[in-house]
Amino acid sequence: MTKIITESLQGNIQHAFQLMDAYIETCPDKVWAKKFGTWPVWQQYYHAFTAIAFFLQQPGDPEETPPIAPLVGGLKEIATETPDKKVIKSYAQNMQAKALKYASELDDAALCLKNEGLSARFGRDISHAGTLALIASHTLYHLGSCDAALRENGIPGVF
Repeated sequence: MTKIITESLQGNIQHAFQLMDAYIETCPDKVWAKKFGTWPVWQQYYHAFTAIAFFLQQPGDPEETPPIAPLVGGLKEIATETPDKKVIKSYAQNMQAKALKYASELDDAALCLKNEGLSARFGRDISHAGTLALIASHTLYHLGSCDAALRENGIPGVF
């Protein structure tokens, strides 16, 4: 039971999470609350972590209870208020731990197996390897959106 590939993918996820952690510490409140594109910056950041719950939810698992309305987290509704960063940071840490636990429980052979829950929600087969890649890439995509907001406001991005 080797974990060479799994650990490599997990390293990419950890890197993405470290950048997200740096972002929430760096982003000033005036940018955090500002709408950038369609969504407030904080909502882009938050969505990256609500997506992890979506990616990892398996049949029979209890539903995650996010701290903010699911429609806001799912980018189906624009938030009207800015939550305290502590709430978002705590949720992000919980979802990071969940993603890293999921990754740590896989070995390389399991990477080819189907993620049943995500496959059912996407309507196509998604492997565990695909799920790990999706966690890293989706997180970094939203980090890019958030980082652009910093740069547009004259602040260096974290990535």
